[in-house]
Amino acid sequence: MRLNKTLFFVFLVLYFIAGLSLLITGSVAHRHASQFAEITGHSIMSGAGFIIALGVIIIILSALGFIGAYKNRLGLLQIFIGTLLIVLLLQFIAVIVGFTLRGKADSQLHEKLRNSLPAYVGGNSDIVTEWDRLQQKWSCCGVDSADDWRTFAKRPQGVPPNSCCLNNDCRSSTTTNSTMYFTPGCYQSARTLFFRYSKALGGVSLFFFFVEIFGLILAIVLLRDLKNNYGSV
Repeated sequence: MRLNKTLFFVFLVLYFIAGLSLLITGSVAHRHASQFAEITGHSIMSGAGFIIALGVIIIILSALGFIGAYKNRLGLLQIFIGTLLIVLLLQFIAVIVGFTLRGKADSQLHEKLRNSLPAYVGGNSDIVTEWDRLQQKWSCCGVDSADDWRTFAKRPQGVPPNSCCLNNDCRSSTTTNSTMYFTPGCYQSARTLFFRYSKALGGVSLFFFFVEIFGLILAIVLLRDLKNNYGSV
């Protein structure tokens, strides 16, 4: 039993560190995603929120499992096992849904970006800030090209905003065909950001799914040993 308990303690320490890492990673991803949430949607923020919640649950579970194992509390270990089973189920569902809806999320991202263009012209401050930030940060213009500002946003004379130019300076440029405007559209940049985080979040959830199965087995074995040696404590 001592070996099983030692292995379980090692798992809990690593599990706690992993939970803390998830909490930090999710917070960083959430902060980055929130900078473009109005024009790209809240999918990345929702995924980051799931990772943050998962990190918090893991930290609490680690503490619960440690107390249960250290104090030989069968009730706490049973709660640990039951909660971990629920977490495993939720992670499994999240991974399946995430990979299944990737294609739909891609098309929605494109549509969300395009639909936000008229709001920029309408003076929506959040939309204006996020589009300007996106175009300057990724050196892109429009959804697919600078022409989107004329076709979909109906900008006066079809001229893209200054954020489509290097250092927000388009004074020497008068047409959307000028090389002063960034050539690539922002959809590809936003798509890259979206899938980078979605792959990372999905991969992390899948990895911890298998790690938690190992921890679950250790907890069940330890619970069985405690029952055999101490009975109900």
